[in-house]
Amino acid sequence: MIAYKKPCYPDDRHIELTAYIGPRRAGKRYFNRIYGANPRDLKEGYPGFITDEVFELYKNAGFSFLMPEGDAFYQRRMTAEGPVEETDFEKSDLYTYMKMAQKHGLHVYPAIEEVFHELAHNKRDFGEEEKTLIRTFIETLQTCFPDTFQGIMLTDEPLGKDLPYVREIVSYLRSEDIRTIKPDLDIFASMVPMYAGTYCYAISDSEKTDTEAERMERYSDYMHQCAEVFGEFCYDYYALACNGFLSPACYRNMELAAEMGKEKGIPVSITLQSCRMDTGYNPETGHGREVYRIPSYEDMRWQVYSSLAFGMRRIAYYTFWQHYSEGSSEVYPKAMLNYEPSEEKGYRKTEIYDAVAEVNHEILAFDHVFLRFRWQGCRVIRKSREHNIRRVKGGYEGGSLSYAEASRDTLIGCFINPEDNAEGYWIVNAKNPYHYEVNDVELVFEGAERLLYYRKGKEQDVPLENGRFQIRLGTGEGIFAIPYRGAEA
Repeated sequence: MIAYKKPCYPDDRHIELTAYIGPRRAGKRYFNRIYGANPRDLKEGYPGFITDEVFELYKNAGFSFLMPEGDAFYQRRMTAEGPVEETDFEKSDLYTYMKMAQKHGLHVYPAIEEVFHELAHNKRDFGEEEKTLIRTFIETLQTCFPDTFQGIMLTDEPLGKDLPYVREIVSYLRSEDIRTIKPDLDIFASMVPMYAGTYCYAISDSEKTDTEAERMERYSDYMHQCAEVFGEFCYDYYALACNGFLSPACYRNMELAAEMGKEKGIPVSITLQSCRMDTGYNPETGHGREVYRIPSYEDMRWQVYSSLAFGMRRIAYYTFWQHYSEGSSEVYPKAMLNYEPSEEKGYRKTEIYDAVAEVNHEILAFDHVFLRFRWQGCRVIRKSREHNIRRVKGGYEGGSLSYAEASRDTLIGCFINPEDNAEGYWIVNAKNPYHYEVNDVELVFEGAERLLYYRKGKEQDVPLENGRFQIRLGTGEGIFAIPYRGAEA
C-alpha cells in the first residue's frame, strides 16, 4: 500500500555491524596450526594492539560490537611461548579486552575456546563440567561487565553433522539456569554458504548429492535446521573472486535465506568479504594464488546494498585485521588493518578500511528507516549473462511497482512496513562491480505522486509524473525508496 503522506520515522533503531576478529593481541601468529611458525611475521612477534587508538578506529568505522575470539578467549593469557590457561579473570587477556571495549562504548561477544572448537564440533561430551564452565563464564562476564557483555560467540561454520551438538549447547544457553544470570543473552554463530562442499551441510554422512536439485535440497535442510537451533540464520559469503569473477550463487543464497526468514519470521544476517585471500602460499618464493580480490569501495557497497535488498538484519565483515592464524591454504595479504613494520605504530589502515567505513556510515544515517520494513520478495532486471543474476528466482508481483527497466543488471528488493503498511524498495545496481558500469533505471509506482528516497545516507524527496522515476546509479550503488501520494506530513 502506498503511504498517504510522507513517512516520518523516529531514530529509535540501529543496524548491528561487526567485523572479524578485531584489534590484535600481542605475540605471534599461527601457521598451519603451529604457534610462531608464520614465515610472514616478525621473529620476535608483535606488540599488543588492544589500544585506545585501534579501538577508536574500530568504532569510527561504524561497528557496534566486537568478537575477540582467539585474540582473547575466556580463561586464556598470551605468553612468549603461546597461549596458556588463566583462571584469574582479571589477569586474562579477555579482561583487558573488555575494559577497553567498555571504555569505548562497544559491546562484546566473547568466546570460550573449548566450546568454540570442541563442544560445538563433538570433540568432547557435554556434561556437568562443560555446563559449569559456561555458567561460570556468563556469571563472570555479567558481574564484571553487565553492559559491555552482550552475548556469546558460539562457534564458526558448524557442519550439518555438528548441529545436534550445537543444539544441545544452545538449549543450555537458553535454559532457566542461564536466563536467571543474563536473560537477554544473545548468541552469534555464522553458518556455511551454499558454495561450500556438500559434506559441509549434509545432515548425515550417508547423504549423497549428485545433482544440483539434490544439492539445493541438502542446503535448504541445513538452513532450516540452523534456523530452528538459533532462531536466526547468519552465514558467510565471499563473492568477489580474482580476475573479476563473481560468485554465481551469491544472490541465490541471499534469496534462499530471505525466503526462509520470511517463512519462519526470523532475522537473517550475513558476513561479507573485506579482505584479499590467497591460497597455495609458498614461504620460499613468497607467492600464493589469489582467490579473493581486494574489495574496492564499489565492491563493498555492492555487497552491502545487495544484502540489504534481501532483508539482512545485521552485517559482519571478514576481516578487520589480517588473521592471527594463516597456513599454506589461506594467507591474508590485505585486510582493513595490516601489520606494517615500516610504521612506528606497527600497523596501517588500508583502503579497504576506508571503503567499509564509508559504506557503513551511509547506511547508519538511515538505518532507523529501512529496519522498519520487512522483506516480501524481489524482482530482477537481467541484462547480462552473469550467473549471479540469472539464478535469482525473483518474480515478486505485489506492491505498486508496475514497471521497471534498466540499462544494466538490477536488483529490486520489495518491502512492507508492518507499522503503517507503507511500501519500501531497495534498488541496486547489480551489475558485477568489477566492470565499473553505471546503470540507468526507470520505475513506475502506480498511484504515487512523490518518492522519498535515501542515497548515500541523504534523504531526497521528489515529485513524480504519472508515478515515473528515473535515476542513474553508480557502480554497486543502492537506494532505498518509499513511494507516497503526496499529502503533507
